[in-house]
Amino acid sequence: MRNNKLYIVTILSLLLFGCEDVITIDLPQGKTQIVVDGFINNKFEKQRIRLINTNGYFDPNTPPLVENANVRVIDLVNNKTITFTYESDGYYTWTPPTEADTLIVRQRPADFDRDGDGRYDNYYKLEVDVNFQEQDLAFEAYTSLERVPPIDSLIFKTSREEKEEDEKITAELWAKDYAGPNDCYWIKTFRNGDFLNKSNELLIAFDITPGRSDFGDILTEDTYFIPPIRGGINPSRSEEEIENNAPLYQIGDSVYCEIHSITENAFDFLSQSRTQMSNGGLFARPLANVPTNIIPTNDQSEGLIIGIFCGSAISYKGHRITTKPPYED
Repeated sequence: MRNNKLYIVTILSLLLFGCEDVITIDLPQGKTQIVVDGFINNKFEKQRIRLINTNGYFDPNTPPLVENANVRVIDLVNNKTITFTYESDGYYTWTPPTEADTLIVRQRPADFDRDGDGRYDNYYKLEVDVNFQEQDLAFEAYTSLERVPPIDSLIFKTSREEKEEDEKITAELWAKDYAGPNDCYWIKTFRNGDFLNKSNELLIAFDITPGRSDFGDILTEDTYFIPPIRGGINPSRSEEEIENNAPLYQIGDSVYCEIHSITENAFDFLSQSRTQMSNGGLFARPLANVPTNIIPTNDQSEGLIIGIFCGSAISYKGHRITTKPPYED
């Protein structure tokens, strides 16, 4: 029996050491596509649209850039063409000449009724044409800049713990979603100037909640975001940071938050992108392209364009933590 046990242990050890061999997986390469990162806004600042190529899933290199495209945004309210010129790193840019030339925010009537095709009475159209892999590609997309609520306040509290060194400073964003038709938002938080950009820090809201809901048809008055949205501006900590009791926020930190209005197309794109980025474990779903609102306009472009084009109105507020916040009730 003793010899049998030693034999089993020896076999298990060999198997475990064998797992250290590097395995190269030869996967077939899919077709190369153009990715559109097209978020524009109503601020008096440089507007940027980025075009890159896809590369292999296991390819560690930076995706190739698309540098030879013609990029235009058509203001369909004023029948005006805005030309974006190539700058660097895949970015095509345009800066409003004056504050009066910034992009228009939609002011929706109370009886606004979306027709379901993602196109509105006043909106912007993206047009791109490019010679890509010896093919002349062309595509377009539509967006509006939806209303955005102001941020009422950023509230900071200290949690009570047995040991003072274990106490945590937490933050909440207080803002009200508008009553009436569905509104979608992307809430961005910056700590000491650094964007909280982990996949589990991607904070989006559909009306007052994190996911799709019917609140837009129910709310008869402006209503505050629910706690998962309000508290979603706190940094996410790794297991090691939690074990080492790393702070969320601390005295001296500056915290800056923006609410970006987004279209429902962009909400679905970001929601499914977040799912893909955090996908893993035993029951992980197969990776797939998330839906896009980019529309091919010729036969050669079919299946070669992915990404999103979205306009945003932006509200913002910042705060520096100068003293220890009050304790939670």
